[in-house]
Amino acid sequence: MQQFTQKTFFGSFLCLALVVAGNVHAQTAAADKVGERLEIAVQKLRAACSDDLAKYCSSVTPGEGRLLYCMIAHEDKISTKCDYALYSAARNLDRAIDFVEEAADACWTDIQKLCADVPEGGGHVAQCLMSKKSAASANCQKILEKIPTTK
Repeated sequence: MQQFTQKTFFGSFLCLALVVAGNVHAQTAAADKVGERLEIAVQKLRAACSDDLAKYCSSVTPGEGRLLYCMIAHEDKISTKCDYALYSAARNLDRAIDFVEEAADACWTDIQKLCADVPEGGGHVAQCLMSKKSAASANCQKILEKIPTTK
């Protein structure tokens, strides 16, 4: 398997570092669902890259991005399994970011009109939009239809 670019590698580990370091406390069902998916992704990365971390970074104290920098320093030596897991995580993250950008573009006016008083973070804005979907613009409604509902 071809080694992936340093940009992909760096981005993947940066995301991993942010997720692992940032004790996310979800405040809504939507945020809970995202948190669950992130935890699964982190577990897959840990499983795929644990040997590489042990081999190249065992003497590094976790925190403040130190593991990230260690893995970057050894990017040319990481296993195919770890490399693939990093690529997969980066690809999934890119898709999620693309969707968030698409949703923000389609729903920005609706967010300002319908959810201006909602606190940011924890999925509150998304939950507000979902609860007011029928009052949203047609473009925003199309995007909101793509979001799976939680029961």
